[in-house]
Amino acid sequence: MKTVVAIPMKDLAESKTRLSPYMSCERRAHLSSSLFDRALTFFESQFPSTQRLVVTSSRGIAERARQGGSLAISEGPPAGLNAAAEVAFAWARANAFDRLILVPADIPVWLAQEARQLLESADRNDVAIARAGDGGTNAIVLNLNRVCEFNFLYGHESALLHEKYCASAGLSCEVSRLPFMGHDIDTIEDCLVLSHSMRFELLLA
Repeated sequence: MKTVVAIPMKDLAESKTRLSPYMSCERRAHLSSSLFDRALTFFESQFPSTQRLVVTSSRGIAERARQGGSLAISEGPPAGLNAAAEVAFAWARANAFDRLILVPADIPVWLAQEARQLLESADRNDVAIARAGDGGTNAIVLNLNRVCEFNFLYGHESALLHEKYCASAGLSCEVSRLPFMGHDIDTIEDCLVLSHSMRFELLLA
């Protein structure tokens, strides 16, 4: 299937603001930059046939994405994750992709086995979701041959909201809880487990 993985990405200066009481702007930017690079590198190396797309309002992020071999499109003035997801969805449909994978740029550990498990779920359903530990949506895969429109509902308990939306729209949906893909970096507690997670990733490599 012709597949695009879309990563919405803020300007580095605006990233990880919830960590501002604990980290300087420079350290937050460095963290966000490192996580962004890890996400792009993972899909480039493990799923090379998948088109990588970065949705951003930042010229710097767009240029960085292009230098790494990804496409970058503007989301216009920043309007939040739901708006960026809508831009990615419209672009993927306009360019005749069969499948859209939406993932954040702040998952610290990527495992190919988990990504394949999510894609297998998408093969069986119209929509596949990787639920975050806090109830959010850390990844969502849409079969664009069957999903002609979608209402993105990122925010508090968005995995449940997305699941309920699918039911109301007549779309089959499967929600998975994947140990690593279900973990992102939002709080200082997340940062405290980051180094342990990355050590475990090295053991699995």
